[in-house]
Amino acid sequence: MRTAIDGLVLRELPSGENDKLLLILTAKEGKLWVTAKGGRSIKSKKSAICRPFTYGELEIYEKHGKLWLTGGSPNNSFFAYGVDVNGYALASYLTEICEEITGEGEEAELVLRATLNAFYAIEKKLFPLEQIKAAYEFFAATVSGFSPDLSLCSDCSASEKENGECFLDVMNGAILCSECAKARKATVSDTLTDIYETKSILMPLDSSALHALRYCAEAAPNRLFNFSITDEKSMKLFCKATEAYLLNHLERGFKTLNFYNSIKD
Repeated sequence: MRTAIDGLVLRELPSGENDKLLLILTAKEGKLWVTAKGGRSIKSKKSAICRPFTYGELEIYEKHGKLWLTGGSPNNSFFAYGVDVNGYALASYLTEICEEITGEGEEAELVLRATLNAFYAIEKKLFPLEQIKAAYEFFAATVSGFSPDLSLCSDCSASEKENGECFLDVMNGAILCSECAKARKATVSDTLTDIYETKSILMPLDSSALHALRYCAEAAPNRLFNFSITDEKSMKLFCKATEAYLLNHLERGFKTLNFYNSIKD
């Protein structure tokens, strides 16, 4: 039985002599592995829908327990006309996160929408790349079930102080005021070194960085990147906190992240 489904191509792998194996993210069925027969041929009518970062309607059918691509039409081929290397590296990293936090046969509408909006924002240069990266990282952590409590200090229940200084308690998914952080004598880190061996990780935040975290924790996918941090120091605190939070809760690193960090301006 043939069917049509909207999906985003996350990854392509060679298969056989001239075929492609595509990893596709869909809203209702999560990740699907689909074989595109002849997909590696530049003459194939399927080639336009067989590229990573391409979103569109795919025509598929099932045979012998496998899904096969018979055709389709792209709605948006992100980065088809080129993008700077930093933007491409970031998109590759976000794709790897997307693949990590979604499953096969599981609903993934929120992740799909957020990823499409991230690609659009990168392609159109709507926001700073570091802001897109950090917002998506925190979204990925929260949608994966690691949403922190950012309302009050987890130890004394005090609200943020006037100067806004506090810490993100990464492993416990909470915030600490500066006084409670000192009382705990926990590891305060302004870098991401040794993150897998340290059991207590506190990432410093100021008021702007904390407000950005709160925004990303609640924002709809189509509004995820629509905020502003004007202070460079606040942006750095925000970005370091989201990266540490995601990597520690997923308990893994990403080669694409290493590449992005090695080339970013």
